Amino acid sequence: MKILFLALLISSLPFICKGQDGYGNCWILGYPTTADISGTYLNFNNKPVTVSPLQKDMQMEGSVTVMSNSTGDLLFYSNGCYIAKKDHKMMFNGDSLGMGLLETSFCETGGNPITQGIMALPVPLDSNRYYMFYTDLNSAYEYPTGLYFPLAPLNLYYCIIDMSSNNGQGSITLKNQVIVADTLARGMIQATRNNNGIDWWIVMPESHSNCYYTIRLNKNGIDTIFKQCIGEIWGDRDATGQAVFSTNGKIYSRSNYFNGLNIFDFNASTGILSNPKHITFGQDTFYWSGAAFSPNSRFLYITAYRKVFQFDINSLDIEANKVLIADLNTPAEIDFNTSFNQALLAPDGNIYIGGTNTHTYLHIIQNPNCKGTDCNLVQYALEMPAYNIYGLPNIPNFIEWNEDDTCDISVNTNFDKITSEFKVFPNPFIEEVFIEGNPPYSIVLFDALGKSISKTRFYSVTGSITLTNQPTGLYYYQILVNNEIEKAGILVKIE
Repeated sequence: MKILFLALLISSLPFICKGQDGYGNCWILGYPTTADISGTYLNFNNKPVTVSPLQKDMQMEGSVTVMSNSTGDLLFYSNGCYIAKKDHKMMFNGDSLGMGLLETSFCETGGNPITQGIMALPVPLDSNRYYMFYTDLNSAYEYPTGLYFPLAPLNLYYCIIDMSSNNGQGSITLKNQVIVADTLARGMIQATRNNNGIDWWIVMPESHSNCYYTIRLNKNGIDTIFKQCIGEIWGDRDATGQAVFSTNGKIYSRSNYFNGLNIFDFNASTGILSNPKHITFGQDTFYWSGAAFSPNSRFLYITAYRKVFQFDINSLDIEANKVLIADLNTPAEIDFNTSFNQALLAPDGNIYIGGTNTHTYLHIIQNPNCKGTDCNLVQYALEMPAYNIYGLPNIPNFIEWNEDDTCDISVNTNFDKITSEFKVFPNPFIEEVFIEGNPPYSIVLFDALGKSISKTRFYSVTGSITLTNQPTGLYYYQILVNNEIEKAGILVKIE
């Protein structure tokens, strides 16, 4: 299935997206793909979401967090090694966040390699300050036979970003402050609102245990840190998977291939986990994995590399109500098998699913409040202009979704193919031809004998090609969308 998206590419202006509860409205991901494209920018102000290529210095391969302000203006983002501003340049004092082996072995090649190893949050009741939580990576264990991975975080840190400083561009006023000194899980930093609707709870698992550190962030900063041990003991293989809170803050889920699906009740007033449930998966289906809740908090989606499952959290027997909603089906023309990995509920109410190794598409669950296959998972739904790898940004839920919402297949169906009339003008032309239509698209130009002379790909609504060195006469063109001809015609070049 091929999907078109409107795109905005404004190379000379800051990226801006607006919306209510807009802290999570801007997503940035990816790494260098061409000389001019080194990332993908998703803007959830527009419906459907707009997708644009961008040029940035930062490579993103594992841990990624992105922060906008309450109205949706992009502020900063990070890969766990440094912080970049909205102009994609390093923020003042935003360097040297990667500690231990991150600094010496990973920061030059893509940042923190573990997923969910970093997360940013706004300080409650403060429009200027933000906290960012992040891990280091060190040789935590010896490497005996059978040990999965000897590296693990030994510290959880925070830094404070003040966006009112440095002429409104922001700066780091305090950094590399240790919150927890312990051998920690390889990623899975996650957060949810306190029941007061103001403060935040941050949960960070301990390594090789069933223990979890819980931290409260309020208007004065970090005021509570405690450790609780409950549920299944996780083994050494915790480097994949995903932790997620339900949108109502009542359920905490942590899952991966080796340790199964672990579901807890969460008291958002006290930060206490309780009532643990453990569900196992067959190892033939569950290697790389991710998790996301539906907007109404009823359904939990677990990705399992080549499969996606749905669990009804309201069911008396959650395991018995597991539903397989998708088997991976990769079209022949797709260069990179995207698989199913990290998942994230977006501001538009859809769940986006990324892949494992290099990929250029995201899958989308269009109606996640619907039971079973009615949730409408569209595979390879969104094409990205830049390569991406492993994860999506680690962004908590900022929106007050309605728990009473039920399945409505009339919403979030923006991703059916948009039919549009491509415009090619002027005709006749002298040197330059303009194209308007829904990106991404390509235009192939042929001379009068049918020989292909150029092929140009566009990610913006308007594109242009210049034929300064070509002779006058007839030219044929084809506009391609996902290698299918959407429009064809004749152009006439004159003097």
